Amino acid sequence: MQMTDFCNHLYNKSTDGYIQILKLNEKNSAGERTIKIYNTRNDGLRDIVEELHNESDVFLAPNTMYLPKRRVENIRQFRALFQDIDCNKLGFEKAETVYMIWMLYYDGKVPKPTMVTDSGQGVHLYWRIQNAPYGALNTWQELQDYIYYQLKHLGADRKSTDGARVLRLPGTINSKNEANCEVLYIDNELEYSMYDLREQYLNYKPKAHQLQIIETKKVDNRVISNRFFNSYSLHMERANDLQTLCKLRKYDMTGFRNMAIHCYAYWKGIYVRDSYELENVVMELNSAFTEPLKKTEVNAILRSVPKAIDKFIAYEQGRRSGECKRVSKGMRDKEGYWYKNDTLIERLEISRSEQKHMKTIIGTEEKYRRNNEKRTPRNENGLTKKQQDLQDLKKKILELKEQEFSNREIGRKLKISETKVRNTLKK
Repeated sequence: MQMTDFCNHLYNKSTDGYIQILKLNEKNSAGERTIKIYNTRNDGLRDIVEELHNESDVFLAPNTMYLPKRRVENIRQFRALFQDIDCNKLGFEKAETVYMIWMLYYDGKVPKPTMVTDSGQGVHLYWRIQNAPYGALNTWQELQDYIYYQLKHLGADRKSTDGARVLRLPGTINSKNEANCEVLYIDNELEYSMYDLREQYLNYKPKAHQLQIIETKKVDNRVISNRFFNSYSLHMERANDLQTLCKLRKYDMTGFRNMAIHCYAYWKGIYVRDSYELENVVMELNSAFTEPLKKTEVNAILRSVPKAIDKFIAYEQGRRSGECKRVSKGMRDKEGYWYKNDTLIERLEISRSEQKHMKTIIGTEEKYRRNNEKRTPRNENGLTKKQQDLQDLKKKILELKEQEFSNREIGRKLKISETKVRNTLKK
C-alpha cells in the first residue's frame, strides 16, 4: 500500500514519458556495486515496484523522460518539486525536522508539502505540481532553488535540486542503517501550479507593471518576468549558444578550449546539479573537440563549479526574497560568473557571422540588426513588403511591355501614373 500510494500520488492518467527506477545490487567480488535500471511507463510502474518491495537501495526519478535515459535535457514532464533533507547529519530528529518544516509553511516561507517520506536517514519532501514540459525548466529550477535555500539550515541537499534526480522509494530498505523507507504524510487533494508558486514565493510580477514603477519612482525588489530571459533561462541559452559555436567551427576550439569548457560547465551546472552527470556532459563536449583538453584539466575546472553555483543560488534567492542588491557597472556585486557579451565575444573571438546563429551572445551591431528586422519584417525572399510589392509591379509592367503596350497604356491598366511606370522600370 505504501508503494501504491506513493505512485498514485505522483503519477496518473496524464503521465507521459518514461519513469526510471534504479536498484543498487550487493557488492561483487571486486567490491563494486552494479546497478539494475528499469524504464517503464505509468501503466507498468506498479508491477515493478511490487517486485522491488522490501528490497534494499531502490531509487525512483519523480520526473519523467521522453527517452529511456535519465538526463535533465531528456525530461518529458515535471511531476513534482522535491527536496532531500539529511537531518541526521545536523543532529535533528526526523519528527523535529518535519515540525520545523511545517512551521516554515505556517510562516509563509515554503508551500505545504503534498507528501513526506522517511528515507531511512532523513526525510524526502514532495510538492505535487500540475505536469509541465521541459520548456518550464527554468521556472522549475528557480522553485527548487528557493525551497533548497529556505531548508538549507535543516540539512537540504543541493544535489537533490537536479531535475533528473532519483530519491529512495518507500516500501524499500536503506542499507546504510537497515531502516525502512515509508510514507509519513500524504495529501492527495493538494496540487500546485508552478506559476502560482512562482508569483507567491519568487516575488514575480508581470512586466506591464514596469511602467508604473518608473512613473512613481518607488523602489521595488520584485523580479521582473519578461518574455526573454531571466538569470536562469539566460544561463541555459548561453550553454546552447556555446554548443552552436562549437558546431559552426566543427569543434575546432583550439585556443579557446579552456574558456569554452569553463563557461559550459558553469552554465550547464545551473541545471545539472548531479556532479557525476555534469562531468559526463562536460566531458562529452570536450571529447568532441579536435584537440580535447586533458581529463585532469577538465576536472580542475569542474571542481570550481559547485562553489560558484552556491553563490549564484544565494544571490538569486536573495533577490527573490526582497533583498535590495545593487549591481555595479562591472557586475562585481553579482555572485558566480557573470560575463558580459563583449567579454565573451572578445575571449572566444566570436565573429559577426557566428553571432547571427546565437540567441544571447551577440554584440551591439547584431542586436541592432535584429531590431531592424523586427521593425521591417521580411519574407522568405529576404524582402520587405514594400520591396516585394515593387518587384511584383515591375514584373507586371515588363509583361505588358512585351505585349508592346506604351507607358501610358500600362499606367491605365495598372491604375498608376505614367511617371510611376517609368520610375519602376529604372529600378
